[in-house]
Amino acid sequence: MDVAQLVVSAAAPGERTVVTVAPPVAERDQRYPLRGRGEMVEELLQLCAGRSDGRMHVLHGISGSGKTAIALEVVHRLSEAGPRRVWWVDARHAATFVAGMRVVARHTGLGEDDISEAAADALWERLNASTRPWLLIVDNAEDLTVLNGPGRLAAGTGWLRPHACAEGMVVVVTRYGVARWWGGAAVLHPVGPLPPDDAAQVLLDHAGAGAGTLQAARALGMRLGGLPLALSMAGSYLAEVNTMPEALREAGMPSDFAAYHRVMNKHGSSLNPARVIAHAWQMSVELLHQMGFAHAGRLLTVLAAFNEAPIPYTLLLRPARMSAVLPGFGDLDGTTLWRTLRELAALGLTDPLDLSATNGGLPCVRLHPLIRDIARAETTTAVTLIEQALRLDEVRLAPEDPKSWSVWAALTPHALDLLQHAGEGQPQLSASQRTVCADAAELAARYLQTQGLFAQARRGFERVLTIRSEVLGPDHVETVTTRHNLASILHDLGALHEAEPLRRHVWHCLDRICGTDHHDTLIARHELGRLLHDMGRLNGAEAHLRYVYRARLRTGGEQGSDTLAARHELARVLHDRGDLEAAREEYQALLTIRLQQFGEDHPRTATIRHNHACVLHDLGLMQLAHDECRRVLASRTGLYGFCHPKTLATAHLLAIVLEALSRSTEALQMLKQVCDSARQLLGADHPQTRRYTRALAAFPQGSPGEEE
Repeated sequence: MDVAQLVVSAAAPGERTVVTVAPPVAERDQRYPLRGRGEMVEELLQLCAGRSDGRMHVLHGISGSGKTAIALEVVHRLSEAGPRRVWWVDARHAATFVAGMRVVARHTGLGEDDISEAAADALWERLNASTRPWLLIVDNAEDLTVLNGPGRLAAGTGWLRPHACAEGMVVVVTRYGVARWWGGAAVLHPVGPLPPDDAAQVLLDHAGAGAGTLQAARALGMRLGGLPLALSMAGSYLAEVNTMPEALREAGMPSDFAAYHRVMNKHGSSLNPARVIAHAWQMSVELLHQMGFAHAGRLLTVLAAFNEAPIPYTLLLRPARMSAVLPGFGDLDGTTLWRTLRELAALGLTDPLDLSATNGGLPCVRLHPLIRDIARAETTTAVTLIEQALRLDEVRLAPEDPKSWSVWAALTPHALDLLQHAGEGQPQLSASQRTVCADAAELAARYLQTQGLFAQARRGFERVLTIRSEVLGPDHVETVTTRHNLASILHDLGALHEAEPLRRHVWHCLDRICGTDHHDTLIARHELGRLLHDMGRLNGAEAHLRYVYRARLRTGGEQGSDTLAARHELARVLHDRGDLEAAREEYQALLTIRLQQFGEDHPRTATIRHNHACVLHDLGLMQLAHDECRRVLASRTGLYGFCHPKTLATAHLLAIVLEALSRSTEALQMLKQVCDSARQLLGADHPQTRRYTRALAAFPQGSPGEEE
C-alpha cells in the first residue's frame, strides 16, 4: 500500500505549499480497539472490495465522535487485505487541501501542465480510468466551500466528485451531515454516540478494571453521551490517577467511575470533557447563523434548560408561545423552528429528530449531554415553557386518564427535573415560578403513580409538599391537596399506618376550609374510608363510605362517577363481611354501568371486573372467575403492560383460579412470573410482593385479593 503523511511546512511568499499525503497510521493505538463501529467499518470495506457505488461516503457527527478513527480502521484493515493506493488529505485549510489534492493528481501520473490548467477535471479522469484499487480520504472537512474547488461540491463539479472506478472509494470526515450540502452523489453515514455497553468498554479499555464496575462504567458512559473522545479522556485520567502515589494526589481527585461521575455533575467542573468540544460547537452554530438560521444558538440554549431526557418539542417549543414569552424569538414560526431543529440534528448537536412513538408517542429531540453542559441556561427558561405547556388542551387532561399518558410519559422527566431548582435557597426563581414547578411535578408524580412507579411518585410528592408548604403555607388548599396525594401513594406502597394520619389531617382541613359536603371534602373522606377498609377496620370504613355515598346521591345522582365510586367501595365492604351474593350483585350492576360509560378497556371497568372475579372465586364459581380474570388481564396488559401492580394482582388471582381448576403447571408458571415482576417493580419488602412470595412458597395454596 502506497502511503505518505500530509505535512504542512511554512512556505515563503511565492513558494508552493509543501505536502505529502498519507493516513496518520500512528494515531491508531492497538491497545484500544475500535468499539461499537463494526457494522460501519464492514460496510465501507465491502464497498472497497470491488463493489464501489461511485459515490462519496460522508462520515459525519459531532466533534469527538470517532469519525477519523473509523477511517483509520478502514485503512488498517485494507492494508492487511492487499495492495491499494491510499491518499489522506487534510481539509482544515484551503491552501493545504488544494496542495494535497494536487499531490494526489501527480500520484495518478498527471504532469505539471495538466495540474495547473484543470487539475480537478484531469484528476477525476485518471481516477475513473484507474485499474489499481484506490482510497481517497478527506479528513477535517469543516469548511465545505474549500471542497468546491473550480466548481461546486453539491453539483459534482468540485474537488470531490462521483466516480466510475469499481475499486475506488472516497471517504469524507466532517461534522456536517446536511444532505443538500453534498448533493445526490453522496451517502451520509451518521457517526452517533456509542451504545452504553460499548461506551462502558471504552472506559474500561483506558482506565482498567480497577476503576470500577461495568455498571458504574456504563452509567458514566451514558453521562458522557457515548462520545468516544470524552470516554477516552475520562478513562485515561482515571488510569493516571490510579498510578499516582497517594501522597501526590490532590484532595477530591476521583479515582473511579462513580466518583468521576459525581464530580462531572458539578456545573463548571474542570473534568467535564465538554470544554474540549466547546470551540467546535461554537463554530457549528456560527455556520448555521451564516446560512440564515438565526435562532440556532438561542434554540440550543433553550433545549439545554431542560432535562437530558428526550424533549417533546411539539409540546414545549410552540413557536407562538415562545415568541410571546422568550426574548429573541419574536419572528419564530413553525417552519423556521422545524428547519433549525433539522440542521442541529444534521450537525450532530442533537440526536436525529424522533418522529416515532418511542418516546411516549410524541416526536422528540434530545440534546447531546456534553452540548447540554456547554449551552446550559438558567432554569427560568424551562419553567416558562412548561408553564405554557400546562395550558395546552392535551396537557390539561388528568394524568390518570389513559388519553394523557403519552403526553405525561414525555413531560414527566422535565417536570420532575424542575424540583431540584425550586427548593428553598434557589433565588433565581420567584414564588410564582416555584409554584409552576410544583404544579408540573405534582402532575408528573400522579402519572408515575398510575404507572405503578410508586417509589418515584412518593419522592415527587414529598418534594412538592415541601415547596407548597414554603410558598403557600401548610394549610393552603393546594398544600392540603398535595398531602392528600402523598397519602394516596403511601397507601399504594402498603404504608397504611403512615397514610392514616395524613388522611385524617386532610379530611379535617378540608372540612374546616371548604365545608362538610364540599366535593373535595367528600373525596378526602372517601379515601379515608377506603384506607380503613384495607386496614381491616370495616365498621369505620362503612360509616365514612355510607356518608359519602348518600351525599353523592344528592348531588350527582345514581350514575354520577363519584356516586359509583362510593358504591363500589361499599361493595368491597360487603365482600369482606362475607355477604358474597350481595357483593356479587353490586359488582354486576356496577360493571353494567361502567361498560356503558367507558367500554371494556378502561381502568375503572377493569377494577370492577377484577373484584367481580374475586367474589366469583370465593363463591366457588371457578370457570366464571377464570373467564373474568382473562378479560381483566388482557385489558390491564394493554393499558399498563404486565409489570404493573394492577396487572400483577390480576395475574396472581388468575394463578390461584388456575390451580383450583387443576391446571397446576400454568398456575405455577404464572405465579413465578408475578413474583419476579413484583420484586423488580415494587421491591422485596412491599406487602404485595411478600404476599405473592408466600403464595409461591405455599403453592398450590393461595387466596385472591380484591382491589379498591
